[in-house]
Amino acid sequence: MSANTFQVVERLLDRLTTEEQITVIEQLAVRLRQTVHHKPPKNLYGIWRDRFPIDFDLDSALHEMWSEWETEWTPNR
Repeated sequence: MSANTFQVVERLLDRLTTEEQITVIEQLAVRLRQTVHHKPPKNLYGIWRDRFPIDFDLDSALHEMWSEWETEWTPNR
């Protein structure tokens, strides 16, 4: 959105009562929710591809994280 368009929108909003501004926000929120819900899901493989080394071992990384938590939660005897 250009700065000019934004200024026009602000001027128009200034002409509205508080109640009308709330109505505008509510309607905008409905529009945004509909837009978000209608977007197709992204391909996670495509998003995460090339983010980790090819030889990255997820199972061992998870095991390492779980082991760290176990030592933190194990009561000292």
